Amino acid sequence: MAAQTLRTFLIYAEEDYKFRDQLTNQAKGAKLAVDFADMPTKQPWVERWKATVRTRVYECDGAIILISKKSKQAAGVKWELECVHNAGLPLLGVYAEQVERSSLPEGLEDARLVQWNWTEIADFIKSLGQQSSHTARR
Repeated sequence: MAAQTLRTFLIYAEEDYKFRDQLTNQAKGAKLAVDFADMPTKQPWVERWKATVRTRVYECDGAIILISKKSKQAAGVKWELECVHNAGLPLLGVYAEQVERSSLPEGLEDARLVQWNWTEIADFIKSLGQQSSHTARR
């Protein structure tokens, strides 16, 4: 029986697409059954964009924020985090680069934060399949 494909929403600053690419390539290389959803173009001032983010988040099992020096000021990151919190999704914060704690985006106070470590990231994604409360809504 094939493994269940888990949907994970990725939050990152628009300029940090290289970190998104690195994460998705690691998942492909590991043959992890995951489908990443994201909004590569950030337009938080457009209502249609905000509605699309909300819809994509609610279709996911969990979320990962790729934290960089640009995250706190990035257009869209705040809204994407708010949608993840409203959906009640499990959230993992991954430091894509060294960042001062004071530079973290708001909304990560209760999130688990880790240095970039594929084993921990993969374990988080795999754990989403074991959390039935959100998956039942899909």
